[in-house]
Parts: sequence; structure tokens; C-alpha cells
Amino acid sequence: MKGRYVLRWTAVLLGLAALGLLAWLAAHQPRTFKIAVGPDGSQQMIFMRSLARAMVETRQPYRLEIVPKPDSIRAAMALDANDVDLAVLRSDDTTSADARSIVTIQKRHVLVIARQDSGFTDISSLIGRPIGVVRGGSDDNRNLIRRILQHYATEDVDAGGLELRDLSIQQASAALAAGEVDALVFVAWPGQRLRRIVADVAERQKIPLIYAGVPAPEALAFRYRDMEASELPAGVFGGSPPRPPNALATVAISYEIVASEDMAASRATDLASALLDARTHLRRIDDNSFVIETPPIDVQRRYMPHAGVVALVNDDSKTFLETYSDHIWLTLFGLSILGSSITGFLAWAGLREALPSQNVGMKLARLVERLDATVTLAEVDAVEAEFLAMVKTMFLVYAKGGIDLSEDDPSPWIALFSNLVDKRRAALRCAADG
Repeated sequence: MKGRYVLRWTAVLLGLAALGLLAWLAAHQPRTFKIAVGPDGSQQMIFMRSLARAMVETRQPYRLEIVPKPDSIRAAMALDANDVDLAVLRSDDTTSADARSIVTIQKRHVLVIARQDSGFTDISSLIGRPIGVVRGGSDDNRNLIRRILQHYATEDVDAGGLELRDLSIQQASAALAAGEVDALVFVAWPGQRLRRIVADVAERQKIPLIYAGVPAPEALAFRYRDMEASELPAGVFGGSPPRPPNALATVAISYEIVASEDMAASRATDLASALLDARTHLRRIDDNSFVIETPPIDVQRRYMPHAGVVALVNDDSKTFLETYSDHIWLTLFGLSILGSSITGFLAWAGLREALPSQNVGMKLARLVERLDATVTLAEVDAVEAEFLAMVKTMFLVYAKGGIDLSEDDPSPWIALFSNLVDKRRAALRCAADG
């Protein structure tokens, strides 16, 4: 009988362990985030597809499901509408009111390349001249350049009459070489495509060029939170003598992976950590135009860092148990009190009977008290009948495996109580005869 009891409890424990394992596996399945990126074929789309693969290959707890969008504006709209969990946005995109930065992935610098014979002196001298603003994929950079030029406009020079021509990167070198524009303005990473344009105009077409950034970039970064001061090193476009001959101070915008501010701080912390872990793998499969970094947390900027990212940078992030341990223990304590209260109420109301092995002692004690209080033989017979019914019930439960009597033989106390019954009956008879 004891072996059957052990087997039942072993089966219960194994069942609970299996349920716990299933719950653990379900909780540790990688979570998939939908991320809006656009458009297809753009640099950011190519990078995000590589990043999604790296998240799988490095076994991160998150996966990225790419949702193509025409541009940053549509991606921002999808994020604010809760159609996606994440989005890749430009820092100068003012569409989203809800985005918070998780990581930055690329900086694109403002660079001016002008013909020497155009009379170019600095960027403010371009006002009123035909300027080619080179489009980066689907992104129209004219609004950004217009704001920058307006910053340098004076009362004598009106920036309202700017002649900004939208050019694709394939049209750029031909337009500058033909004199259709006096200068080209790029908002780009100085990578291979930009170096080819410079080499085509300067070397193949033998047109002397001037390279310039943006004067007093700190002032622009102070005025506009979507820009930051940056510097391009001398010789970034190669050549001999190096092009440009000197380092260029300028401003840059950033591309960032952003989330809604409603995302839980712990989840944002874990996501940022996973993206930073995956970047070591990315460096082996992508060029260095994209670099995953946490955003600055101590400056005012277009996309303020998510609270979870701030906690990660400050090394103040907490695990799930650290965050919710008080709530968990209070909940368990409350459930324990509630369970005890329900059990007590059911027993008090007679809706729940304890197991025979648990209430034999209490019943026996009550029967002894009643036996001592008997004054007639009929009352003794009633106590004895109740006692025999209790013993019968206990043996029936024992026969069904409900209790284990192998370690506690009930024969002595059964005999003892029977002896007490006989003595009480004898005492009452003597009292009646006397």
C-alpha cells in the first residue's frame, strides 16, 4: 500500500516538473519584433537584413521581422499606429511623436563638393546658386539642406530663393561636370559610392574641386536637436594629394532603431543588449558604414533614449526577479492566506471533510469526552456505535489505498477505547443496581 502511495506522488511530481519545463521553454522562445525599414534596396534595408541574420546566428533572444516601407516617414507612421514594434528612422524625420531610441546604426555627414571656378567660399556662398542635393536612396535631403542654409542667411542674402535640385547619385557627377550645378551637397557616409563620384570628376574629367563641411557645426547642433557636430578626416576620399587636404568640421544626422516609449524598460534593456552582442558578428559581414551604438543619454536630441537603454548605459538594469520579487512574494503570501481561509471555511461549513488519517484523533477525543459524560446505557451504546462506524470507515479507506496504517498500528487504541466503553457500561450498571 505504501508503494502505491509513493508511486502516485511520484507521478504527480513528474507531471508538475513536465508542466514547469514546458512553461520554461515557452517563456524562453525567441520573441519576434516587427521592424519597419525602407525602402527595398536601400543601405539601411540591406543592413537590417544582415542584422536579422546575425540575431539568429548568435542565438539572441529576439528576432527581427522586416516590414518594408517606402521611406522613414512611412516607417514612423507605422510605429505610431502600433503596426510594428520597431522602426529605422532618420533623426531629422519629425513624423513620430512617440519614438524612443534603442540604438544608433549610422551617421550621415553633410558634405559640399564645389567646382573651383564657381566662386565658392563657404556654404553660405551657395545661396542663390544652383545646388545639386544628392538623394540617398528614397530619402529627400532638400529640407535638411534648406534649414542649414537658412541658418547662415543674412538680411542681405535671402535663403527663400534657394535653387535646390534633387539629383540621384547616378546623375551627380555628370551634373557637376557639365556646370548644371555649382556644387553638390551630400548627406551621406563617405563610402565607396561617394569616392567614385569624387574620382570621376577630379581625375577622369580633370575638374578642380573644393571640399567643405559646415562652419560652426556646434551652433547648428545646439539649435537643432536632430543634428550633431562631426568631423571628416583629411584624405577620406583617397587620392594624392589627399582629398580633402584638411579635416572638415560639419554636422551629421543619424539613423536609429527606435521603439515606442510604451515598451517595457526591461525589454528595451534586453533588446539593446542583444543588438550590441550581435554587432561583433556584423563586423565580419558588412562594411563600417553602419555601427551599432547606444545613443547619448546626457544630451537633448531628436530621439531621446528609451528608459531601458538609459538603465543599460548606467549599469542600473534589473533582472525580472529583482524588479518584481516583492510583488511575487506578496502574491504568494496572499494566495497562501487565501487558500488557508477557503479550506478553513469549507471545513467549518461542513463542505469539506478531512482525510480519515487526519481527523481520527480529534473524533476519538470527542468520543472519549462524550463517553465520560454518559449517564445511561443507551448513551454508551450510541457512543460505541459511532466509534465502530469510524473504525469501519477508516479500514474501508485503508483498503482503497487512501491511508497508510503500516507505520501506525491502530489496534492498541481500538482495544483501549473498547475497554473504556466496557468499564463505563459496567460502572453505570453498578450505579443502577446499587
